[in-house]
Amino acid sequence: GIGAVEITPLYGVKGNEQNNIPFLSEHWMQMLRVCMDEGAKVGIQVDMNCGTGWPFGGPEVPLSEAACRLVVTDTIVDAAVADTIRLLPPLRERGVAELTVQRSFPTEQSDRRRVIALFCSRTRQKVKRAAPGGEGWVIDHFDSTAVAHYLQRFDRAFAAGNTPWPHTFFNDSYEVYGADWTPRLLEEFARRRGYRLEDHLPEFIDGAPEVVAHYRETLSDLLLNNFTRQWASWAHSHGVQVRNQAHGSPANLIDQYAAVDIPEIEGFGLTDFGIKGLRTDPGRTRPNYSDLSMLKYASSAAHITGKPLTSSETFTWLTEHFRTSLSQMKPDLDLMFCAGVNRMYFHGTCYSPKDDAWPGWRFYASMDMSPNNTIWRDAPYFTAYVARCQQLLQWGQPDNDFLVYLPVHDMWRRDTRHRLMQFDIHSMSRRAPDFISAILTIDSLGFDCDYVSDHYLLSTTTEGQLLRTAAGTRYKGLVIPGDCLLPPEVQAHIEKLEAAGAKIIREVEAEALAQAAVPEALKARCGLNIIRRRNPTGYHYFIANLTPEDVDCEVPLAVALKQARWFDPLTDTWRQAVLTGKGVRVALRSGQSLFLQTFDNAVAEGTQQVSSEPLLVFHRTPTASTTEDHTILDLSASDKEWTLSFDAESVPSISKTYQLPALRSWEGLDDQTAVAMGTGIYATTFRLTSRQLKAHSRWLIDLGDVRESARVFVNDSCVGCAWSVPYVLEIPSGCLHRGDNRLRVEVTNLPANRIAELDRQGVPWRKFEEINVVDINYRPTSYAQWTPV
Repeated sequence: GIGAVEITPLYGVKGNEQNNIPFLSEHWMQMLRVCMDEGAKVGIQVDMNCGTGWPFGGPEVPLSEAACRLVVTDTIVDAAVADTIRLLPPLRERGVAELTVQRSFPTEQSDRRRVIALFCSRTRQKVKRAAPGGEGWVIDHFDSTAVAHYLQRFDRAFAAGNTPWPHTFFNDSYEVYGADWTPRLLEEFARRRGYRLEDHLPEFIDGAPEVVAHYRETLSDLLLNNFTRQWASWAHSHGVQVRNQAHGSPANLIDQYAAVDIPEIEGFGLTDFGIKGLRTDPGRTRPNYSDLSMLKYASSAAHITGKPLTSSETFTWLTEHFRTSLSQMKPDLDLMFCAGVNRMYFHGTCYSPKDDAWPGWRFYASMDMSPNNTIWRDAPYFTAYVARCQQLLQWGQPDNDFLVYLPVHDMWRRDTRHRLMQFDIHSMSRRAPDFISAILTIDSLGFDCDYVSDHYLLSTTTEGQLLRTAAGTRYKGLVIPGDCLLPPEVQAHIEKLEAAGAKIIREVEAEALAQAAVPEALKARCGLNIIRRRNPTGYHYFIANLTPEDVDCEVPLAVALKQARWFDPLTDTWRQAVLTGKGVRVALRSGQSLFLQTFDNAVAEGTQQVSSEPLLVFHRTPTASTTEDHTILDLSASDKEWTLSFDAESVPSISKTYQLPALRSWEGLDDQTAVAMGTGIYATTFRLTSRQLKAHSRWLIDLGDVRESARVFVNDSCVGCAWSVPYVLEIPSGCLHRGDNRLRVEVTNLPANRIAELDRQGVPWRKFEEINVVDINYRPTSYAQWTPV
């Protein structure tokens, strides 16, 4: 079910040096061609990091074009020598730092002067996790010449080998540490801000908000024009798209994301939604720094500029290694979908030779979606879910209610004692707490929004009472969160839009929002996460219940409709929606997600190709075993005998068949099962009467708590795979018959118990040349102390 791969070369493995292929060498380019040819055979798109590791840099980057840092010497001297003294940079910077400017300024004492010297030095950061042939200095992203020279290396490599260019070039999150200067910054500052920074050095050094904000805005402009746009233009000249993670950069994120073909956001950690029945693994996860407000930066840029795709680096540090399940992946992915993501990338899969002993080659920051992970067995069910969701989320156009002005000028005026401000996902709660609060409030009131920057707001026009971006995306109003700073030209344009009939909302308040748009009760009343899109026949919603509570209610929608149908992306089934005088009947269990498609006009049932049977409505477990609605057969009862065996791929090999007097987990059976990874096959029989079969046309099996996924077979027919909460599957009526019925549940666990045993045995499986597998806090670790999962 994989449709694309991104190749990011990394450092090598100990003892494998003879097999290293230097990046962009003739041999490397031959291997890239092989990858592209193989991908074409099976319909897999091949993307490529425009470098190795991260950030961009390498052996051809001279120190003179490497990332820069500002070094300041600031002192008080006798006024008589203030204009003749020559300050030096700190000792550690000498030989690297070059004087940019030195000025003297008056002090409160007439015989004393303050002398400030600015030196342009180099951070001397090298490419992080570089592959062989990719080692070297990180480039100066603010210097157009440095960026151009860096890209020429790719021109030469592709031309020499006559290798086809990849579909997309990729740039990882901006992790350029301490780069806060570039040789032409003073010149660019004067041209863009209208005054000279060197005339205001005391204010700049002392953290005057306006001066520091102008400096930060200048860095933003330089990164946008000299790196992002130049990189995109270069790639386009070769027929290649660009995919960029702008977060982490010292720039207006909307402009950075909007400058590329595919904006990409990142999830980092596991969100504690409190979903009923979802394993949390306390102490072995880290909180997700990417909440809804962070995830929307990339999709906002895509929506306002009419770009069809928003991608995601997904499942980075979701949990501790070897402990990530498919069920844990789904809720954070559903949140991304609701935030506008419609193309996800696994983070990630480390290449590992087929003949390498398990667990093979393991990268330190990824959750390993590969055949070396037991969850790979049932991953096709997960990827099918993803593909179905993405197909619908890439269809149509976005239909968010409001544009929200991104108050970046207020952000740039915060914390000015530290010159460099980078908008990384870990620090956004400090950078923009008021903005985050506004976005989450808008969401809680039942509305959806996209962020807009100065640049894209200035090209927004009116269409009746609607706002229309230059790309044609329409919104019902503009929200200006709080008393934020607006450049004069932006303020004037907002007044012009308002005079033309646009709704301008200056406070995030329910009544003001409701005067411009209809709130979605699915959000405001039910607490569901949703995203709505327009399509040629109406609208379609993705709806996720990321709450601890089941939802069963009738709610009105914010859009007019004549008919509606539900789509379950887990099972690939459509069912007609039940419409009442109160709205649409909505029934989602905690953790469940569905699509709802509405139609502007009534559609004949045959053209919908859906069953008229209502969507499954869950029932709370009744106290009696039989009700008018359904019959419950308790297959986990203490007197129900089961057998347990293991499939041939499980490790260690277990040939024994266990007779279980009651259903139980396997890790406590004996020493072998305590360390087993793979698939255990539970089997039993159950009896049905003719009366029961005639009374019920629909049968469900609720597996309860599954560790971690389970394929279910009834009378040797596969009825599905339960890999996410709630672990409930529908059994087609044709699978059941009168008398004894065979039930087989093939349960696949995580590799945690097996890897813990390897550490107890001292097996040296950590073998990369750098960092190796560390824990979620980036510390060296052993799993020997883990108790069986």
